[in-house]
Amino acid sequence: MFESLLTFFQETHLTLWGPFIVLLLCGLGLPIPEDIVLITAGALGQADGHSWIEIAALMYAGVIGGDTITFFAGRHLGGMVLTSRWFQRILPPPKQAKVVDFFDKYGSMGLFIGRFLPGLRAPIYFTAGSMKVPFVKFLFFDGLAAIISVPVFVWLGHWLWENFHNDIEELNKTLKQSHEYAGWAAVVIVALAVGGFLLWRRKRRIRKAAEKDAA
Repeated sequence: MFESLLTFFQETHLTLWGPFIVLLLCGLGLPIPEDIVLITAGALGQADGHSWIEIAALMYAGVIGGDTITFFAGRHLGGMVLTSRWFQRILPPPKQAKVVDFFDKYGSMGLFIGRFLPGLRAPIYFTAGSMKVPFVKFLFFDGLAAIISVPVFVWLGHWLWENFHNDIEELNKTLKQSHEYAGWAAVVIVALAVGGFLLWRRKRRIRKAAEKDAA
């Protein structure tokens, strides 16, 4: 898919704004791996002489923009859409219940974790909007997760093109290996974040219980 996206954006002369638009659509559920789009954007940025930081900033805006559209769609259309027949084909009631249970378990941290769950990201953010989660809270947790993931994948694409653009076969081989490492790194980040959050929440509950007993 990396090579196909690379060729498409180059042939359409959308090397800068093409990935941005696709990321907006990914936020709405377009079935293209977001990380591959980010890696492609990094490679195209290097080919065009752009700084990877500049590309990461633009792609970050695309990621947050797509998620925000999904969130506000849930805010304004959630009640009507969630019960519609066509939507239930896409997101059947058992899966909707799974998303709600996810929020019950993780609370606000679910917005952070959702960024690393491609199959559930759009439903999670749509549901968050329909549940009237404050937009500032959504933006904080989603933005925090994106600021971790987006620069990593853009830099990876930048580095791959810089070192392997003359050998596409070797580039694809290295991309596959690097993508696996980046995926595991994301898993570790999420695990640490969730562990830290649960520990903080447990200590908070203990402190509140102690304060209640003291009163």
